[in-house]
This record gives sequence, C-alpha cells and structure tokens, in this order.
Amino acid sequence: MNGAQARSELVLLQVCACLRAIQLSVGLPVLLAGGLNDFRWKTVIIGSHLLAVVWAAVLFSVLLRRREVSLPWVVVDLALAGMWLITVPQMCVASTCAAGWQLWVVPQAMGAIMLATIFVQLGFAAVGTLAMVGSYITGIWNQMLHSGGMTPGLTGTLAVNAFFMIGFGFLGWMCARLLRSAAHKVDLATADAIEARGREATARARFDERTRQYDVLHHTVLSTLSKIARGGLDHRAEEVRALCARDADFLRGLITGADDTGPGDFVSALAGVVRDKQALGLRVHAQYHALPSRLPEIGAAMLLGAAREALTNVAKHAGADEAWLTAVGEDGGVRLTVVDRGVGFEPSAAPVGRGLIRELRHRVIESGGTVDVTSTPGHGTVVEVLWKP
Repeated sequence: MNGAQARSELVLLQVCACLRAIQLSVGLPVLLAGGLNDFRWKTVIIGSHLLAVVWAAVLFSVLLRRREVSLPWVVVDLALAGMWLITVPQMCVASTCAAGWQLWVVPQAMGAIMLATIFVQLGFAAVGTLAMVGSYITGIWNQMLHSGGMTPGLTGTLAVNAFFMIGFGFLGWMCARLLRSAAHKVDLATADAIEARGREATARARFDERTRQYDVLHHTVLSTLSKIARGGLDHRAEEVRALCARDADFLRGLITGADDTGPGDFVSALAGVVRDKQALGLRVHAQYHALPSRLPEIGAAMLLGAAREALTNVAKHAGADEAWLTAVGEDGGVRLTVVDRGVGFEPSAAPVGRGLIRELRHRVIESGGTVDVTSTPGHGTVVEVLWKP
C-alpha cells in the first residue's frame, strides 16, 4: 500500500496511540488523589495500572515501528482489557467505586475496542466489543454481590458505560472507513495525474523529436534539394552528387534510428558540416585547434547542430557567401565561433521562437552550454558557443 492510503493508516494508528495515552494518564492522578481509598490491596491496583501503561507502550511502539496492526496483537490487547474489567472491580470496597472515575479500566477498554474496530475485520471487532461489554458487566455484577447489593444509580452508570464502549467502537470504525475512502480517492486521482503527465511527456517528446528531425532535414537534405531546385547547384557536379549521397545515407540512418552525432570522431563530423555548407555554395574558412577527438553525445550533437544552424543562417539571411568558423578545445570542452560580414540584425528584435535564436536556445542552453550572439545591422554577426563537460 502506497501514498495516501499508507499515510492514513499511520495517522489512524497514531490517533489510537494518543487516545490510549490520554486514557491511561487520567487514571493514575485520580488514584493518587484519593481514589485508592476505595480499593482493597492498593499496591495491586497501582501495579495493574502501571502494567497497563507498560503494555500500551510496548504495543504501540511495535505497531508504529511496523506501521501495521496484526490480529494477534489486537487479541492480546482485548484479552488484557477484559481481564482488568473483571478483576479490578472485585477490589472495590463499595459499589460506588465501580461507578466512579477511579475505575481506570473502562477508558482503557474503550481504547482497546477502538483499536479492534479500526484495524481488524468488522465481525471480529464486533465480537470483541461485545466481549468487553460482557466483561465489564460481569466484573460489576460480581463486585455488587460481594458488597451487598446494587446502589442507587449504578444501573444507569452501567448502561452509560456499556453504551460508550459500543459507541466508541462504532465511531472508530466509521471514522476509519471515511478516512480510508478519502485516501483511496486521493490515490486514484494521483495515479490519474501521473498517467496524464506521462502521456503529456510522451506527446512532448514526440513533438520535440519531430521538431529536431525537421530541423536536421532543413539543414541537410531539404537545403540541398532547395539549392538544386533553384538552379543554384548543378546536380551533375561530382561534389553535389557526393553531397546527395551523404544526405541519402543520413536519411537511411534517420529511418533506422542511427545517429551520426554521437560520441564518435568530433573533428571529422565538424569538418563534414563545413564540407556540406561549402558544397551548397558557402565559402567557409575553418580553423581547428586542440579539439578533443571524441565528445559526449550531448555535447557533440549540440555543437554540430549549432555550427550547422549558424552557417545555414549565414547562407540564407546574412546576404553573404563567406563565413569564418573557429573551433578551439578548452578545458575538455569546445569553444565554437562563427563570424560573417553580412547585413546583421538586431538580436533583441528577433523572434524568439524561430531561426537562429530558437536553435541556439534549444541546442546550446538546454544542453548545458552557453551562447553569445553579437550582431549589429550592417556589421555582420558573431556567434560564440561554449560547451564544457
């Protein structure tokens, strides 16, 4: 059992423990304040009360540690309560003792009844409750026979205490039932919410994957086809045919789940991005220095995607046919810089959900890197990306 149901069971057990402590804590002050004078064998009375305190401490220490209530513990608790209900009244000097506060066994028996009605089967709890009532009446009846008869008002006291025993048992059962029902509803609602979040996360992952695939296709296959369709590339040229072959390999890998941006040879992969852009008509002056040959998958994918996006934006939006790419190893990571001398733009006015700004935000910042885009209208653009493991 998990969640709200487990917490509700623990709360019910804690309530029973607090109730028993209150019930037993009332008895000893009453006895010491003069109630012992109504009993024979005062030492036995105090000893039996202290025994009840010790038993309650052991009982609830075990139950709270285990966080569950088993039937044997409840049976022993009811048996002890029944024994005290029968024996303690026999030590009363007069019948008035059996009807007063000094008879500490009655509240303790009510606590035992509530523990049974809350944590064991209803049928057994009902039998235990009736047994407690019978033990109480038996104890008072025997005391009455030894003291010389029934005193005025004793019948009413018996009826009231018997009613309270049954009433406390019913109250405990009803409160536990309502609390468990509410906890079950909370757990069902929580499970539904978790499933809904799971479905939402799955849908989001699918959307993000489709977006990623579109972006990758946009920068590779679609860019090549668009150039050929506009007449910017001669499809009969050897370098264009080689580029188309690489794009076809990429599509096959995308369909079969392969990934060319994993932790392979990063330098070769970055050089491949530069070659692709050069084949599409953009002159790229590339310089590499102290680059690690291999990077973690997340870093390699982010850096390659950022380089591809920055160079694509130079070709499409900068109004320039030339760019400078510099990649330098730095503390186990890579600092990547792409510079162009194109028309530039105002970064604060660029739509955040499209183009260069969006790509860098998703590929760089969310991958644990940092990015700096510097541009001024008429003075080109500088994109600097830094990733460290």
